[in-house]
Amino acid sequence: MPFSILLQGYPTSDIPVAHVQGPSVQGMFLHLLQEVDPAVNQRLHDDSRYRPYTLSPLGIGTRHNSFQGFYLPRQQMLARKTPCYLRITLLDDALFPTFRQYFLERSEPTFRLGETEFVVTGILETPPHANAPQWTQYRSYDELINRASQHRSMTLHFLTPTSFGHGDVDVPLPVPRLVFQSYLKRFQEFCASPFLPDVLEQIDLYVGVAQIEHLRTEMIKTKRIMLQGFLGEVRFEISKKASPTLVSQIQLLADFAFFGGTGKKTTVGMGQTARIA
Repeated sequence: MPFSILLQGYPTSDIPVAHVQGPSVQGMFLHLLQEVDPAVNQRLHDDSRYRPYTLSPLGIGTRHNSFQGFYLPRQQMLARKTPCYLRITLLDDALFPTFRQYFLERSEPTFRLGETEFVVTGILETPPHANAPQWTQYRSYDELINRASQHRSMTLHFLTPTSFGHGDVDVPLPVPRLVFQSYLKRFQEFCASPFLPDVLEQIDLYVGVAQIEHLRTEMIKTKRIMLQGFLGEVRFEISKKASPTLVSQIQLLADFAFFGGTGKKTTVGMGQTARIA
């Protein structure tokens, strides 16, 4: 069952923004797991193909509970007590109890993020109210499969830099096959639902880009590396010649994008994705 969880909190000291992004966020998450269940953390360390989570960049807000989406801090320094937000998705049922246990065992949970202490002020696991942005939710894989629609278009919002590895190069463009191939690969790691054997070839034939809004490249600056990719909103169209089975499978993958992220390096902040109704 995929989960989407939002952590709210603030740093206890001023710190360069680049020092609390990318690998620093991943290091924090793995440390939390290590504290509760070293065996889980060891598996993540030993098996590079097992990545049952995604992490957003650290986002900022103007006031408590004001998270409306992702945007990266533009200033060089992040001031102490700045309200911050971190979104975590978990794709394996077994990981959620381990993650949650860390906070249940601590009355005032904190964690080390880069060179600062980060105080957690809130953990949102389910939508706080009906009109709130649905950044916190969970759905079973069966529910995702059963609710897949027959609509022949969908719009995806790529919220953080998104890119795909293609041979020896990166492709920071919303190429339909690369987009849906990334969802298919990750979905099948955690759910054995059958797909058409030539689903990617059919996506090549029957899925196109109908509209693009606000497409641009963006960069996440971290302490040691730069993570670059595209952002924007993309409407994909499915040909009328596509079979109903193909349509439902593409729609399933588009729904899964919210949890699985898009493309490469989703464990260090890239590829955060939401579907636009």
